[in-house]
Amino acid sequence: MLERPAPPMRIRSMERGDVDAVVAWALAEGWHNRRRMFDLVFRTATCEALVGEVDGRVVVAGLATASGRVGWLGGLIVDPAWRGRGYGRAMTEELMRRLRDAGCETLSLEATNAGRPLYERMGFRLLTEYHQLEAGRLATAPEPPEGARVRPLAAADMTAVAELDRLATAEDRGPLLATLTELWGGYVLERGHSLAGFLLPAERAYGAVVAPRFEDGLFLLDLHRSIVPEGAGVRAAIPHEHETAWRELERRGWVETWRAPRMLLGPSIPWRPDWIWGQINSAMG
Repeated sequence: MLERPAPPMRIRSMERGDVDAVVAWALAEGWHNRRRMFDLVFRTATCEALVGEVDGRVVVAGLATASGRVGWLGGLIVDPAWRGRGYGRAMTEELMRRLRDAGCETLSLEATNAGRPLYERMGFRLLTEYHQLEAGRLATAPEPPEGARVRPLAAADMTAVAELDRLATAEDRGPLLATLTELWGGYVLERGHSLAGFLLPAERAYGAVVAPRFEDGLFLLDLHRSIVPEGAGVRAAIPHEHETAWRELERRGWVETWRAPRMLLGPSIPWRPDWIWGQINSAMG
């Protein structure tokens, strides 16, 4: 007997009314609650969340973030009752198409163990692994390194923050960083009149953290630990190439919870992994 073809799927922009179902699928998989991530997505023009409908029912969701020449796709999840019918691949292809239409030459993602074989068949290659580490709250704020000072981020800092971020990541994430700041504030570290690093707290205990100097990056992570609420913790994502950083964090008691493979499709990127101390999240970089 011939198998019946999968019913056709219509892809459209995600609406706020779709979030409950998508969050429920993720929680059932053991993922963290992504509700606050969608708050960030809906506020940022360079982010686009999509859902796929079959017979009026949402069966798959995914996220595309255009950061200049680099585009991130992530947050891909299929309703468990509708898996194995090609809807996940169809959503991935649509995310890729939209990112290329937005001018992204290189596509980037972090793969789960289940999803990695699909991405490899689609031509993605391994770039690195992020060491996902966690640590608890610090009761006392750390002192800045010698010669540096820290202060809350101001609107006038955003040009310098976006430029330092671009040098570190090879991505133009200005709109996304601005939305992070609007939602959760941030801090800048200065040496003289120059920006030495920044911390932008993000959802799920992550933080976008960039600092070229080793001691400055360690300080900013400790600063993040000191500003979270009582009983909370902090997550850091360190590229494997930044070995001195993740090994030092482990020595200080941080615990690795996962190694997240980062995969690319398209030209290589001139990034600086040794400047990167954290991520916005695993779907946006």
